Amino acid sequence: MVRQTFLWILILSLAKLIHCQNNIVFGDFMKELNQAQNNRQSVERYSKELNRVRNAVKRTTDKHEAAGYSTTTDDTIKQAAFLIGESLAAPEYNVSEECTNSTNIVLQELTAGQTWAVQMIDAAGKPPSGLFDLHTTWLGDWEECLVIEPLVNDTRTNISYKPFDTQYCTAVFPVGTKGSAASVLTGGNVINLRVGVCVPLTCSNWSTAILIHNALQAIPSNITKDIVGPYVTCQQNYLPWSSNAIVVLVICGLFALVMLAATAYDVMIQQVLNEPPKGYSTVASSNHENYNNHNLRMDGNTGNGYGSNGNLRNDHVIDEAMAILEGSAGRVSHSGRDMDKVEHGEHRLKKYQPGKGGRLLLSFSVYTNAQKILSTSQPAKTLTSINGIRFISMLWVVFGHTYSAGTAIIDNGATFLPVVFKRFTYQVIVNATFAVDTFFVLSGLLVAYLTLREMKKRGGAKKFNWGMFYFHRFWRLTPPYMLFLMFYISLFKHWGNGPLWPQQGIEINDCKDTWWTNLLYINNLVRTDEMCIGWSWYLSNDMQFYIISPIMLILLYTSRKWGTICCGSFVLLNFIIAGVLSKIHHLTANFTLENAGGDYYDLLYIKPWCRVGPYAVGIFTGYVLYRTDCKVKIPKVWNLFGWAIATAVALAILYGLWTTETTPKLGENMSALYNATSRTAWGACIAWVIFSCATGHGGPVNALLSWKAIIPLSRLTYCCYLVHPVVMFTYYYSRRTLMHWYDLDLSYLFLGNLCFSYAVAFIVSLAFESPMMGLEKVVLGRGKNS
Repeated sequence: MVRQTFLWILILSLAKLIHCQNNIVFGDFMKELNQAQNNRQSVERYSKELNRVRNAVKRTTDKHEAAGYSTTTDDTIKQAAFLIGESLAAPEYNVSEECTNSTNIVLQELTAGQTWAVQMIDAAGKPPSGLFDLHTTWLGDWEECLVIEPLVNDTRTNISYKPFDTQYCTAVFPVGTKGSAASVLTGGNVINLRVGVCVPLTCSNWSTAILIHNALQAIPSNITKDIVGPYVTCQQNYLPWSSNAIVVLVICGLFALVMLAATAYDVMIQQVLNEPPKGYSTVASSNHENYNNHNLRMDGNTGNGYGSNGNLRNDHVIDEAMAILEGSAGRVSHSGRDMDKVEHGEHRLKKYQPGKGGRLLLSFSVYTNAQKILSTSQPAKTLTSINGIRFISMLWVVFGHTYSAGTAIIDNGATFLPVVFKRFTYQVIVNATFAVDTFFVLSGLLVAYLTLREMKKRGGAKKFNWGMFYFHRFWRLTPPYMLFLMFYISLFKHWGNGPLWPQQGIEINDCKDTWWTNLLYINNLVRTDEMCIGWSWYLSNDMQFYIISPIMLILLYTSRKWGTICCGSFVLLNFIIAGVLSKIHHLTANFTLENAGGDYYDLLYIKPWCRVGPYAVGIFTGYVLYRTDCKVKIPKVWNLFGWAIATAVALAILYGLWTTETTPKLGENMSALYNATSRTAWGACIAWVIFSCATGHGGPVNALLSWKAIIPLSRLTYCCYLVHPVVMFTYYYSRRTLMHWYDLDLSYLFLGNLCFSYAVAFIVSLAFESPMMGLEKVVLGRGKNS
């Protein structure tokens, strides 16, 4: 017992604050304990059995000691048997009769030295090395627990039988609560000690918690006696399928069948019905060439919706997608296939042209949609630098989330994280949130540039179809968004297993109360504490900016002066609100060193009035490109000066807060200034890069950003943004052990997350995103950007 007491003292004295989860649950648990104590039933019916078990333990121990082989294993078994016996003997709280009987069997067989009983103890979590690393999660061996086959010999029939199955449970202890003896050792901090245990399947969460609680009380130490709880969660060995999950599986099956039928139909058209007879030249006309090239046409020709390949340096026609995350938007269209003829000299070959029903079906063709996604061709006069910026920003987001999503399940956080946080180069990870501001700039730029050109083509703002402006945007984003949400929420809990796997799902109440806020794109404003799909706050901000964008666009189109004032007003509004909120709530500039991180996130990070600055900068940059037709002559000296200023400002934003201390570098006033202006300043740097590349002054930067290999990855940006956290969750939470981070391991982890995220994004795009674009094209006959 002295050794156990010393071990507990060592653990508590070395630990620091991790994060106390769900104090309400622990409070409810204590209420149930008090209620059970007041209404406890008699435990006399167990007393004789317990005395018999104690005698058996003593006889076995005496026999082992007489034989002279009292090993460490024997000592561990004796301690385990003692604690189990004491937990059953405690009269304070009641354990269910089924659990008591099963636990008695474990105790008897443990003292008898049965292998399966020893395995149950072996599978439980135990104090590991690395206590200085805050290694307070002791998972044990989940797989060993589940493969145990308890067998007991019936003395009457001499036949072995299986008395119960085993199950894996996790007990969470809040150690160091206020007023407890352990709080002195933990400095008043609360530590969550998480321990895996292997118990009979007949024991419920409640019964397992009582057994562990009673065992702790048997340890002669004030520290263990003051520990409340624990809060126990037992995983189901076989997770049943809910009706929602079954419905979603059926829907996914229907999607798969339609995609299979569409692909077969598409292949038949291209390889059979439209195959030229022998003797005809294989050189196709421009219309047939468009069918194979799969490039979006901007001239309104309904043909196949795709134009010829353009290899111009970087001019002024861009992809039809209005949102930066709509990487593949505008690619999928099967309406009005202009495949009537293939000319060979004076001969003409009539081509098969599917009807409207056929074109609707072809919207789901994997054969055609995959070629369009993977094509490296683009329309003539494309802003090719946007592809590279979009891809690099998505890479940056995945890089940052690789760290943030995995910190909860590492065993060396106390030594690894402080070291990397002090590195100068680590500021790229700390400030990965600026990648989202890059998306805002690109989104505003595309909206302004495309809409202003279309307004000019239609003869002004009054003749512009504003209803289609909003519907087009909603349709481009919402169907894949909602379909993915449906798929993820209903089926995620069935994708994996393990000691860390959340069988109840990750989202609060499976988003049953908040899904509508995602549909209406207001989840960054309403019930943010229960936000469904936490990373979707960006989509809501982007949609909200899109909704108000006509205010700036109309003014810019009608009056350069008032349009510029309007854009500047939005930027100024961003500065004032962000600065005031930062000052009032004492928010620091360094997000990672922010004590009130939740306040920073809810007050500044996800609110549109604190993020609109970069979007307004993008709107104004798009207007400039529209007015100049991307034909601006910049003297070489001024161009280099512009690049130097943009580079210096960007580096100052990323690395200016670097400090080797654990306290913020800037004071309260300077932090408020930084929080108010840094994101808009970053957006201005990105706007300069696009402007310089679009006007032919990008040099090697434009060559890199315009690399054709990036084009397919750029088209998958929207779907990659949707799925990449889920890909990480699936890997992280299906692990059997905690991760031990170091630089090389994280490099492999990041590359794995990136590759798998894009692979899943490709599938999601084929199933949910690309078909919706094709349906819009067929139903609405959209040949132009409206």
